[in-house]
Amino acid sequence: MSQARFDVLVPGSSLAFEGGFFGISSIVLVEAGGKRALFDVGHGVTRRMLLEALAERSLTPRDIDLLIFSHGHFDHVLNMDLFPNAPIVMGREEYDYIGAIFEDDQVTPRYLPALLDARAVEAIDGEVEILPGVVLFPTPGHSPGHVSLELESAEGPVVLAADALKTAREASTGIPDMEIDPRKRGRASIQEVLRRGRIIVPGHFPTIHREADGRIWWDEIQKMPLLIR
Repeated sequence: MSQARFDVLVPGSSLAFEGGFFGISSIVLVEAGGKRALFDVGHGVTRRMLLEALAERSLTPRDIDLLIFSHGHFDHVLNMDLFPNAPIVMGREEYDYIGAIFEDDQVTPRYLPALLDARAVEAIDGEVEILPGVVLFPTPGHSPGHVSLELESAEGPVVLAADALKTAREASTGIPDMEIDPRKRGRASIQEVLRRGRIIVPGHFPTIHREADGRIWWDEIQKMPLLIR
C-alpha cells in the first residue's frame, strides 16, 4: 500500500454538559495521490477551529479536493457548505439510511438528504481504496452505514476511526456507548479498528496508540477552556 499523510486539524472531544454535548468531532486532513481530502468536517461548534487550522497550514477551503464522511450525524457533516465544490464520498449503506432515518434517531438531520442532493456524492459499497494508500472500510454500529479509513504511514498502520471507536473507554472495553444500528454491529467494528490500527484517531478523543501486545496509550488530554460571557 502506498503511504499517505494525515494531520488532525480538530482533535475530537467527548466533553458534555447536563442535557447535551458539545459535538467536537475529529476532523482529519488526508493527503494522498496529489489530493487533499477531509475526513469529516464538523459543525457549527468546530467551524472556526477548522478554518483556523486550515489557515495555520496556509490552506483555504478551496484547497480541499474531496470530502469523506464517516456517517451522517450532525457533528460530522454540517460544515460541508464551506467546501461547495468538493465532491463527497460516503458508504452506500449510510447514504441509503439517510433517505429513511429511524424515527428515534436524534442526531441525523432530517434535512441532510436535501443538502446531499445538491452535491456530487459517490456512495461506496464495501472496502475500497479511494485514494492511493487510503482504504475506506465498513464499520457499522454507531450508525448503520458508518465507515472508517485505513492508511499506511511511516509509523505503521493508521485507522481514522471516527465514531466506530469514539473514546479510549470504547477501545479499552470494546463496548460501544451509542449504537443506532439495529443489527448491533458496533462491537465487531471496534475490534476491526483495533485489529487494523497501530495509530487510531477516534471520533471524540485524542489519538490512541496500540502496542503489539494490545496495550493502548495516549499522550494528549481532552481540554476546553470555558469562557463566561
